[in-house]
Amino acid sequence: MLASDIDRTLLWSHKRLGDVPAADLVCLEVLQERDWAFVTRRALGALDAMTAGEGGRELVLCTTRTPDQVLRLRLPRYRRVLCLNGGALLVDGVPDPEHARATTALVAQRRPMAEFADRVRHLAEAPHVRGLRDADGHFGYFLLTGDPVPDAWVEELEAVAGEDGWRLTHEQTKVYAMPDVLTKEAGLTRLLELGADGDDELVAAAGDSILDEGMLRLARHALVPRGAYLESHDWDGAVTTATGVLAGEEIALWLAQHAGLPVLEATRAPSSGGLDSR
Repeated sequence: MLASDIDRTLLWSHKRLGDVPAADLVCLEVLQERDWAFVTRRALGALDAMTAGEGGRELVLCTTRTPDQVLRLRLPRYRRVLCLNGGALLVDGVPDPEHARATTALVAQRRPMAEFADRVRHLAEAPHVRGLRDADGHFGYFLLTGDPVPDAWVEELEAVAGEDGWRLTHEQTKVYAMPDVLTKEAGLTRLLELGADGDDELVAAAGDSILDEGMLRLARHALVPRGAYLESHDWDGAVTTATGVLAGEEIALWLAQHAGLPVLEATRAPSSGGLDSR
């Protein structure tokens, strides 16, 4: 089995395209009627090939996105996608009830999201916080304004989280708060234990954040985008040569090679140019 995070690993925002020609980019997410997130055509070729079942290993995408947020992407339709940091599984685009039941059992000894949110509601009203979002009842995340975060705020939030069996992860403009047992590696381990399609080992994984680290260390081979948040936080493994959307291309090709696919040639857009939104 292979695994990869989506955002800032394979898929990159319009702010991280560098000088890649527009004709070599494909938009895979539109937000508020704006082309928002992209891959290169070469990356998309590799992702399409893995979706089509070429090669001998399945790629499972692993993301903190909710199922609805995954389904709005114009990604190739993967057979299995772990959403909500491993807490939900989409199989052919449909939530898997067995995985949902396993997640419910896993977090049963932790305080539910609704109760946790009530305990930290006042912290969401701090001047440096834009709000607290609920990810389908599985976990929450604080949206930050970019202003300095007071130590006292962090300490109070850590204290509440520790009492409730939750953990915090600061990721750039967000602070995630989630049950400490809700991890991507736990979700992947469950899939490996099921033994579907003979997959019993995580051969290769890619990701950019602290939330990906356990998944990366579970894999035989791991790759992190250069400049990623994780790289600056004691990551001692491999990083890409490129940054931004070209790092995503490098990762897609690297995963395709681990899937047993030949090196894919770049595909170019028609000479008329413009961003292709598929």
